[in-house]
Amino acid sequence: MGDGVIRHTLDLLINLYDSTTGKEVEDSTVSFTRDGDSFPGMYKGDGSYIFINAGRDNGLMRINVNGYENVDLSLDYEKLDKTLPAIDVYLIPSENTSEGEALLTLKGKLSGLVSVEAVHPGRIVTTIRDLDQKRRVMTVFMPNRRMNMTQSRYALLNAETQTFETIEVEAELSDKRVRLKRNPTEVFPPNSPICRIVYGHVKKDGSYLLRVRDDGKNLKYLVKYVVDGQNRYKVIDFHEPEGVSLE
Repeated sequence: MGDGVIRHTLDLLINLYDSTTGKEVEDSTVSFTRDGDSFPGMYKGDGSYIFINAGRDNGLMRINVNGYENVDLSLDYEKLDKTLPAIDVYLIPSENTSEGEALLTLKGKLSGLVSVEAVHPGRIVTTIRDLDQKRRVMTVFMPNRRMNMTQSRYALLNAETQTFETIEVEAELSDKRVRLKRNPTEVFPPNSPICRIVYGHVKKDGSYLLRVRDDGKNLKYLVKYVVDGQNRYKVIDFHEPEGVSLE
């Protein structure tokens, strides 16, 4: 009798981040379900879970993490990489969590809303020096230290128009150069800031939720929200409760 061959297929990789800090969520007790049934993953550290021989069936995944709001995630393998299907999930801390600073909330309901996210223009990761569009290589200014673009997605901010666009890092080439998955669709001037994105959650009925941590400093965020396919922007000061709304 010949030796049997056991094959293992990586069917999904989930990376969990805290939406308010961008840090990995280090919790080995995360609960996953798919279409209501248990869908256990294997914790690999640094906020990452892998699903081996789990099948690549589309469905509704729910993620439950202690101290964070539940997330309902639509699995659509047609939109994921065929070799390594990976999804970055940004978790919103729940108001009853006792860790870190107090939380400030943007929530409501807006018909036609499909997404909401924000950047703090005063909290810059780095600035762009130039972009080789043919090679999709972006060079940044990082005086006296290495680049700190440890995540895949950031916002390229146009301070003049008060707009921003998401850029995705494909590979870090050196301490000051990265290759992007695609070029920005807009033209950004040199020295444009690159900021971390704070992601919110939006439900099918247009209900939205976005939170930031109250560190006692300037909390004026530029919020981008997409309504019926159109990008809209609003500056929101989370220290002004009366103005914390998209309406």
